[in-house]
Amino acid sequence: MLTRLYALLLALLSALGLATAPAWAQPVKTGHAEAELIAERGAVVGGDQFLGALKLDLEGGGWHVYWKNVGDSGLPPEIEWTLPDGVEIGEFVWPAPHAIPLTTLMNYGYERQLVLPFQVTVPASYSPGDTLDLKGHATWLICLETCIPEEAELSFSVPVEAAPRTDAKASGLIAASLAQTPQPLTGSAAVMRTKDGFRLAALDDELANAMKTAQDARFFPDGQEIVNAADQKIEYGASGVTIDMTASEYAPKGEAPLSGAIVVEDEDGTRKAWLVGAQPGGLPPGTTGTGFGAGGGLGLAALASLLGAAFLGGLVLNLMPCVLPVLSIKAAGLVHTAHNPAESRAHGLAYMAGVLVCFAVIGAILAGLRLAGEQAGLGFQLQYPPMVAVFALLMFAVGLNLLGVFEIGGSLMGVGGKLADQGGTSGAFFTGVLAAFVGAPCVGPFMAPAVGVALAQPPLVVIGVFLVIGLGLAAPFVALSFTPALARLLPKPGRWMATFRQVLAFPMFLTAIWLLWVLGAQTGADGVILVVGGAVALSFGIWLATKFGQGMGGRVAAGLVILAALLGPAVAAGSLVAPASQAGGLVAAEAGSEAWSPQRVAELRAENRVIFVDFTARWCATCQVNKKLAIDSNAVRKAFAEYNVAFLIADWTNRDSVIAAALAEHDRAGVPLYLVYPASGDDPLVLPQMLSPGLLVKAFKDAAGQETVAATQTGETL
Repeated sequence: MLTRLYALLLALLSALGLATAPAWAQPVKTGHAEAELIAERGAVVGGDQFLGALKLDLEGGGWHVYWKNVGDSGLPPEIEWTLPDGVEIGEFVWPAPHAIPLTTLMNYGYERQLVLPFQVTVPASYSPGDTLDLKGHATWLICLETCIPEEAELSFSVPVEAAPRTDAKASGLIAASLAQTPQPLTGSAAVMRTKDGFRLAALDDELANAMKTAQDARFFPDGQEIVNAADQKIEYGASGVTIDMTASEYAPKGEAPLSGAIVVEDEDGTRKAWLVGAQPGGLPPGTTGTGFGAGGGLGLAALASLLGAAFLGGLVLNLMPCVLPVLSIKAAGLVHTAHNPAESRAHGLAYMAGVLVCFAVIGAILAGLRLAGEQAGLGFQLQYPPMVAVFALLMFAVGLNLLGVFEIGGSLMGVGGKLADQGGTSGAFFTGVLAAFVGAPCVGPFMAPAVGVALAQPPLVVIGVFLVIGLGLAAPFVALSFTPALARLLPKPGRWMATFRQVLAFPMFLTAIWLLWVLGAQTGADGVILVVGGAVALSFGIWLATKFGQGMGGRVAAGLVILAALLGPAVAAGSLVAPASQAGGLVAAEAGSEAWSPQRVAELRAENRVIFVDFTARWCATCQVNKKLAIDSNAVRKAFAEYNVAFLIADWTNRDSVIAAALAEHDRAGVPLYLVYPASGDDPLVLPQMLSPGLLVKAFKDAAGQETVAATQTGETL
């Protein structure tokens, strides 16, 4: 009765503006904290829903309490409620946590003050004059160098009135806490297993923008899948963020979902957070490009190692089958200039300049695409049918030139004598450009990891690495051109050089045929026919230039025909797509193979199968050599059956952001990449880029294990 009278008196005072806060809500002081229950309402109505909160004011100096996932140690705050009939209390709404590093551990929690909101539902049966009484036994663990469990009996009472009334102070505290609560992503999230852990990508434009001015950023998991104390490598693009993390011993084997929160703190201390519920799958484009945080930069030692690998990779390019046809042209040039040291040096420097210019342009384009959020890598220039078409026609034209059908700078376009005099170095420059263009997609030893790491760095590092690759490619010819003793080792120029030059035309024609094969996978037969027609038109234009190129009319007509021959097929090829019957490209050509996808890998790993993944492309000459000499061998085919190996092909002939993301996961920027997943569910083995049948058979045998082999021999499936 007294309680009801007091409530009526409080309601009267409230109506007169003399009462503005709950009457009974007393804070409780514990050893290192002060706890109380607060509510955004000063008065409620029957059927009302409002927010209350547990407020903990913590002792300074580093004392802290814990998030819902405590990290490596600790316990989160809890309340055991004693509630009136019909009253319902929701779960805590957790604000974004802070990382709390210890000597060897990493915990997640809060310092100074913690406000944990929860929803309260009032029964409709409550009427003015009643009182809503809430009681709870709160417990928490508070830590500094040692951890102390603390507890408190907390309560508050709120009057029931005819209309709800707000408590301004408590509402402000609760609103501030809710502002720190992780918000849902506007886009999707995906996660892939990597060699050491997880690569998570989240799509959200606001998140990407927040990273541009971020001082700190971190992923906080809901579970124990990652090593909490390990560095997190973060990149962001135009549409989101990618985070690499180390898997813990508690992480499930194979692909699995990953949930938690990404928290970004600005330079002024403003914090924003996003909820992440990532499912296994290919990483979406637009989430990589700019490195951030602990993994985003390179130290001097790492940079020196990266550049050294890039230079060695460039050297090895001189031995790759895709570069050798072009280098044969340069070899002929060396013979011609070897007995003139000044001319030889000029040719060497011009060749190097062509190589460096081409690699600098490729590096700049790649860096720009990555900044724009595209998953681009080595060989991207041959993933565009128009580029392949133009390049095939250029190889055909070079072959005609080597056969002597026309001379660049002479009758072809009536260019003046000045250019003809400089044609030697101009030709050397063009040869350098050509060698770099065809060499860039050929990912060989040293080059693959160097470019893979470089593409995660700032643009200047990317371009610098490509320039060093160019230096490696150009180094042998530059060294030879500056070596006078070379003249004594090479035959003197003579009539034989004309024959040798004509012989060099045929590797150019073979290169053109190879490019037509690539184009056929991208556009079908129609694209090939277009380029063959373009070659006929190009030949006609060259004939016009040689026959009638002395007059202005003849030069214009020939120039228009040549321009139409080069650009016409390229423009038309851009609108063509290979027929559905050819979908899968290289997959369709491989008996017993399947198309690769992260989902298919997850399914096969659940079956405890050995999996061989071939990341390849038609334009990758190294890939085709490995296919013919190793993968298609009888010994390897027999091993596929003996060890129950699932053969998956990731065909990167055309652009594919999912494949590009998978390559980046293994620090690769191009193909080939060969992975063997063991039946045990352990991390995949990355094979060398040059394969042999024995290497593959041994890898399958080791990945299978005795149990799998025995089961396969008896016809069982594990």
